[in-house]
Amino acid sequence: MAATPGRTTLLSTMAERAPYRKRDEVREDILEAAEDLLATQPPSEVSLRQIARHGGFQHSLITRHFGSKDELVAEVMQRTMNAYADAVLDTDDPVDGFMKGLEHVASHPASFQTMARALMDGDRSASGDGPFTAFKVHRDRLERNRAGDSGAIDLDVLTAALMALTTGWAFTEDRWLRTAGYTDADRARVRQQLSVLIGRLVDHHQR
Repeated sequence: MAATPGRTTLLSTMAERAPYRKRDEVREDILEAAEDLLATQPPSEVSLRQIARHGGFQHSLITRHFGSKDELVAEVMQRTMNAYADAVLDTDDPVDGFMKGLEHVASHPASFQTMARALMDGDRSASGDGPFTAFKVHRDRLERNRAGDSGAIDLDVLTAALMALTTGWAFTEDRWLRTAGYTDADRARVRQQLSVLIGRLVDHHQR
């Protein structure tokens, strides 16, 4: 039986529709589009419509999956922090843990540029109200490797200082290498020296 014009139009429309995509895949696309824009602009200057336009999807799709811009930004930040925590888990050595963190930040500049811009913009979602999981991972590792019951520096301070040192280094490494006259071929050697320095700091302040 021949299809009616209306039915033909309906079938054609259905054939042209994009294939069904899982919820997690859609959320991932939205998060990546948001991260791209937030790496170049602070959250206060990025709208949901800009994110939708950048990602090539409808504005309503973002609100359906995240509710609001604040919730979306918070999710982007949390994803960044979780990825860092995962990167530093696979070692028992405190120094190796901090260096793995440095390598992760250096390998994912857009993610941490997003967080840095949010922090500079005074956006609470950049740090959140909950603990930074990786901070506890680093601190617990330092505590397990502590020689005695007391140390010259509080473990919280030491952990925060070494995270700031390695994260800041990852952000500015290329600049300092060029300033010192090094090339990319020197990167591994310089990082090894930084690892030695961190090891001395850990040893000195845990005696």
